Amino acid sequence: MSPNNFIQPEELYQTGLRHFNRGEWSAAISVFTALQDMTDQYPDVDELIADARLKLQFEGGGPPAAMPPPRRPVLLPIVAGLALCLAIVAAITVYQRRPSPPEVIAVATAIPPTTTPQPTVRPTSAPPTTTPPPTEVAVISGTLQVSASDESIFVTTPRNIEIIFDGSGSMRRKVAGSDTERWQVAQEALRAFLTSGGISPQTNVALRTYGRQRTNDCGDYEVVQNLSLYNRETLLSVVDTLVPVPGARTPLAFSIRAAADDLRAAEGSTALIVITDGDETCNGDPAAEAANFVKDVPERKVHVIGFALDTPGDNAKLQQIAQNGNGLYFDASNGAELAAALAQTIQLPYQVVTSEGNEAARGIVGGEPIVVPPGTYTLRINATPPIERVLDVANGEMVNVLVQQQGGNLTTEIRENAP
Repeated sequence: MSPNNFIQPEELYQTGLRHFNRGEWSAAISVFTALQDMTDQYPDVDELIADARLKLQFEGGGPPAAMPPPRRPVLLPIVAGLALCLAIVAAITVYQRRPSPPEVIAVATAIPPTTTPQPTVRPTSAPPTTTPPPTEVAVISGTLQVSASDESIFVTTPRNIEIIFDGSGSMRRKVAGSDTERWQVAQEALRAFLTSGGISPQTNVALRTYGRQRTNDCGDYEVVQNLSLYNRETLLSVVDTLVPVPGARTPLAFSIRAAADDLRAAEGSTALIVITDGDETCNGDPAAEAANFVKDVPERKVHVIGFALDTPGDNAKLQQIAQNGNGLYFDASNGAELAAALAQTIQLPYQVVTSEGNEAARGIVGGEPIVVPPGTYTLRINATPPIERVLDVANGEMVNVLVQQQGGNLTTEIRENAP
């Protein structure tokens, strides 16, 4: 087969592995050779090609043809016998004509015993065999794809979403490498998030901010959109008003505590999304408030996005807020990364966990496939309630987990060793 512009290197690589594992050596060589022409990202391809050629050579040859037995010569023994007879006759004639020698008294002497030479035993070489020596099977990572059963982009929007938008004075600084201020970039990312189609029309949305009214005031925090059914146009008009004043503070702890009051009556899965370019500046403890927000309410999560951070140590502090809130933490340095992080806060994440309890990989349902070594894992999908499935990833094979929603609950179907 020959690659074309529509075949990706990973697809060629997986196709070659399938031929190799099935013992289709010629096909495997052809596919791996095509992959070499496209990219050098797969260093094990050379070894796989060499191994396939060796096995093809052994399987294609046969045992050597048997040689005919040598034919025994017929005339040679007759001629040798006649020559021996003539030699005997000539010896008798000479002996009879020889004069008798004088009588000599001979003294007997001991004749040393002659040593009979022993035949040399030479080892015979074993006939060649056409069976190739056993080779070790190369360990090739498998691929895990977690996707929606209808192959569409799969997102699971929480039933309730509240966003805390950073309006502190530092948001008036410019994003590194651009002439645009942070709050403007964050506004555009939030608009993209609200218009992406990822939020269900049945989702309730609230919006909160701080720092848009007064300078150096830790009490300057407010809800600008109460929790209500998602209305894109209303939310976009509110986003346009999120302009920070110079010198505004960052009352994260107060804002998270106030969000708990905003969402007190909310039922079902709830996500609090915090967008901030720095840590608390009003002597509060936002990590403790995040822990209180989710205490005894497993359907709640606090996700934090650190945007354009420039203060050492803020990253670790913001991660602690997300950890205490049973949520996710994201670093974003520009608008595209901020928009991607926002999208992931409402998508359905999952983890792949080893038998020892260690995380081997993570991903998003409906996202890109992930690569994991062969083995047995537990797939944990962070739904409400959570889903756990044990799956086996074979050498060089793909496992496809299909997720679908039935009667308000998520179910999964595992297709192991999928082509």
